[in-house]
Amino acid sequence: MYLLALHNIIIVASVCFTHPKHNDDSNILSQSLLTFIKNIAQPNSPGTDSKLSQDVKALLGVRLNDHTTDVPVVALGDIEQCIMDLKHNKTAGYDGVVNEHLIFSDHHLRVHLSLLFTAMLRHSFVPDDLCKGIIVPLLKSKHGDATSLDMYRGRPITLSPVLSKVFEAVLLRIDKDYLISDQLQYGFKENSSCAHALFAVTEPIQHFTNRGSKVYCGFLDASKAFDKLLHNGIF
Repeated sequence: MYLLALHNIIIVASVCFTHPKHNDDSNILSQSLLTFIKNIAQPNSPGTDSKLSQDVKALLGVRLNDHTTDVPVVALGDIEQCIMDLKHNKTAGYDGVVNEHLIFSDHHLRVHLSLLFTAMLRHSFVPDDLCKGIIVPLLKSKHGDATSLDMYRGRPITLSPVLSKVFEAVLLRIDKDYLISDQLQYGFKENSSCAHALFAVTEPIQHFTNRGSKVYCGFLDASKAFDKLLHNGIF
């Protein structure tokens, strides 16, 4: 249940122009991009999403008032491993903290992170500062017109705080036996790739065509499926 708070991402559009005469265009484009991204992320059934959001808040409210100790202390070893898995030379989040700050920190920081993460899990609460991200629009072509909305990809990238990344990595590490998905899902999974999905499709086709049978395939491309997903409904 503590995962629910992680979806309260604050959208911050950031577009940079180096030349002074582009300041006005930068402000206009930033607002346009912000509106563009917000509209993409709107679900097709806003009424349903609002109801699910209220249900989630009610469940979280019960959990917040339940000060139990049934959640074990987050082990220092798990935090240490997640920190060491961080990559160097990555862009910082809005707080200015980079991966190297944690990688080259000493044992005392790990202890404080263990206390912080344990408290977050036990109280099903994530600080607002860990839920903020800088959304960076991506140009389709670096040679295109940066002032045109049509030149930006539909899905930008988000620069999250490094502490948020470590916390999510710790959750994946300690709860990996419970965070499972369907065996037919190939994307966004460890030891799985597009090659496995292609194999699952092509092998049956070859099997039946080699035996003289016809094979009919149907493909569904859900537009903006990830962006319009009812996250509250998942839980």
